[in-house]
Amino acid sequence: MAAVEKITIKNEQEAWTALQQALAGEISETAQISFEGWPVFRLTIKGEDFNGTVPTRVMPPILELQKEIYRIYCRAKYQTEDTRALKQDDRDQLELVVVIEKGSTEFITELGKALNEIVKSSKMDGKQVLILLVSVGAMLTTSVGWKDWLQTKERLHGEETTVTLSQEETKRLEMVTKALTQQPELKKTHEALDDFKSDLSKRLKAEDNIKIADQSIITGARAAEIVPTPRVQAKEIRLDGEFEINEVKFPKVFGGTYRFAVTRTADGRQLMVDAAPGVLSEQQISILKDGAFGIKHVIMEINAREGRSGITGANLVSISWPKADSNDDD
Repeated sequence: MAAVEKITIKNEQEAWTALQQALAGEISETAQISFEGWPVFRLTIKGEDFNGTVPTRVMPPILELQKEIYRIYCRAKYQTEDTRALKQDDRDQLELVVVIEKGSTEFITELGKALNEIVKSSKMDGKQVLILLVSVGAMLTTSVGWKDWLQTKERLHGEETTVTLSQEETKRLEMVTKALTQQPELKKTHEALDDFKSDLSKRLKAEDNIKIADQSIITGARAAEIVPTPRVQAKEIRLDGEFEINEVKFPKVFGGTYRFAVTRTADGRQLMVDAAPGVLSEQQISILKDGAFGIKHVIMEINAREGRSGITGANLVSISWPKADSNDDD
């Protein structure tokens, strides 16, 4: 029996090397991936108001980043964006910790333990989980990921980019682009992290400065020139009531996510809903299956995200039979 390939990523250089190998097909699907000391998200903001304090104006994007970290974790571990699936231990591992230094405010969170938990619970193979998690870590915690965001904003603003990338940094950006192509689900996280960077930078005063990995990224003055007002964040809403299940797409692998189309009987509203087995009880999964094979109405509690264009995501919280039909065998 061949020995199992074990890959432990301890720093940024090892992360990029492993990502390059995985994208080239040089990492086995049975490889065991672990993280030790990387990635660490270290965001430093320097400015008059950042002398061991956290101005309230920068808290909304920081809190939104916390939510996105929760969602990344839930998507990979529980196959849902519903953060209700998180256990208290999960939240403890993912919590952003603020470290105070004179003349600046530094936000630090070590993500290695959280990523290791995802590896243990993920349905993906070794190569897939490496590409996913190293890419997420790189987009959030490395100066390369932030420089990519900055040069994109400059180009969208119709300017020549002021960002200087070394040959090695250019190569690393190409790897992230290839990862986004190989794993399209990364696009949602990429967009969310870009929104976080834009929202945070727009809240800086002119003289404030963001640093990532000890490299200056952008000042408030520059952000005011090139970063548009962030788009309206999708808001969390509840869509509870009686629904008819129109179609169910069953998971292709054991433990995968159910995806189904429903119509709310009260107003005819239609939407697509995801349901992760890790969130539902066996009885609720049984109701979902039974409702899919006949024209039956069910009671659903649904968490949804609503943006300007409508519902951008919906996750099933619970499902039950209507009380009048609870003992109906038809």
